[in-house]
Amino acid sequence: MKTSASTGEGPSSDASDTAKTAAAIVGGSLLASAGLVGSHVLVEPLTAYFNAIGVPVIEFLHPPEWVLHWFHAINMGIVLAAMGGYGAYLGYQIRGGKGSTEAFGGELVRELHPKLMLGMTFFFFLGGQGGLVFTIMEHRPLLESPHAISALSGLGLLGLQGVIGATMKGKPGARTLHTYLGSSIMALLVAHAGLGIANGLSF
Repeated sequence: MKTSASTGEGPSSDASDTAKTAAAIVGGSLLASAGLVGSHVLVEPLTAYFNAIGVPVIEFLHPPEWVLHWFHAINMGIVLAAMGGYGAYLGYQIRGGKGSTEAFGGELVRELHPKLMLGMTFFFFLGGQGGLVFTIMEHRPLLESPHAISALSGLGLLGLQGVIGATMKGKPGARTLHTYLGSSIMALLVAHAGLGIANGLSF
């Protein structure tokens, strides 16, 4: 009779396989986003849309140049650190069996975690559009940077992560994937922030 030790199977092997799956999902998402950005198929419709909707609003508000240049970065950095950072921490608390403990504000950990991550995704979706508007107003190329690739990938992955989270009840494998994929997404978003700062400092 073969044992887990002799076959290399068991919890550690399962975790390794799940980590590889999460990495493959993130890698595939980045490749797909790079292909979409490289096709330039989104540039013309997005430019027309934001010139009609977003740009007139910002022009009416007439913010100072530093706001055009850094407001998106400051806003998204706060969302990532506050909502994403604390939300990820609560996710690890749930994973550790502390989902029924009280979180900041009095809600249970397991109740606040999905709300924070959904809120982060929503603000990233809105903030990404703001970033595109500011890019157009600064007369820079739209969707032509690694920052744009990581943005599209991150939003898509957050959507997928939300679906997994909503359907993983009673599925240990899905819960483990949710943990590994969530960790990978947070790492990607931190890298995304770094790429954005590099963009801002480049001109």
